[in-house]
Amino acid sequence: MHASILKYFAEVARSGSIRKASDELHVATSAVSRQIKKLEDELGTPLFERFSDGLRLTSAGEIVLRHARETLQDFEVMKSNLGDLQGKNTGRVHIAALDSLLITFLPDFIKKFHRLHPAVDFRVRAGAYNNIFHFMAAGDIDIGISFDLATPHDLKLVGSIRTAFMAMVASSHPLARAKSVTLPECAQYKLLLALDSEVVSSAIAIELAALNRVGRTLVASNNPILLKPLIMSGDGVGFFTPVGLWPEIQTGEIVAIPIRDFKLSAVDIGIFVPRDRHLTHASQAVITLLDTELRKLGENLRTIAGR
Repeated sequence: MHASILKYFAEVARSGSIRKASDELHVATSAVSRQIKKLEDELGTPLFERFSDGLRLTSAGEIVLRHARETLQDFEVMKSNLGDLQGKNTGRVHIAALDSLLITFLPDFIKKFHRLHPAVDFRVRAGAYNNIFHFMAAGDIDIGISFDLATPHDLKLVGSIRTAFMAMVASSHPLARAKSVTLPECAQYKLLLALDSEVVSSAIAIELAALNRVGRTLVASNNPILLKPLIMSGDGVGFFTPVGLWPEIQTGEIVAIPIRDFKLSAVDIGIFVPRDRHLTHASQAVITLLDTELRKLGENLRTIAGR
């Protein structure tokens, strides 16, 4: 179908590489290359500039990409409508979410949703706050879950919960018994920082610099999976919302401590959708259940907010 060649084209445009696109699409590299050439021949113009490090869209390619995204979205809506006639949600839903949500929350959500709607599958990307909005601006994502700090005008907030960045330590850490802490108190110990969390890292750096205090960073990483065991072993202080560490907080392995006089002591996590996109029935069902499950999580998080 027409949708197939546009799907190949859109994936090459996204990844900037025929090889990467073929890996994502699970088809042979030669097949993707043939489809791109066929489309360029049919339109009578190059759609990509070829460089040693990959492919970049030409001006004509940018026009075709806009058409491809609109067509593929309409195709997904059409498939969803056909599924609706049969009394079931079908199709694929693309989600971009904060790293912390991929540890426990989203795996549990996907299992629950799949039991209700087995004909729906997911593509999920992890990212930092700004990256999620970039993914959505590129038209690759149906639903984004990120911090609600400054919503772009082309996105709509459809649900949110209140949480906070807190100091995360092991139950054996010297700070574990504290009812609350300040950043200078945390800076007396080794720090475990999220490398690509520009929101948190910059806020911590600015506040410590203003107080002429600099903590020793043991590890900075863009992956919370690395930092969590270091927190649990008592090797340092991490700064996260309780979302990704909730199971360990419940068992007492990790202690979440409120931070006094910190500008991110309260922050919202929101569910965002493109303002002008016609969402499929599957996406709408995902949003409904996401909002329900996120609210449940928010109720649990409130139990430690006043610690």
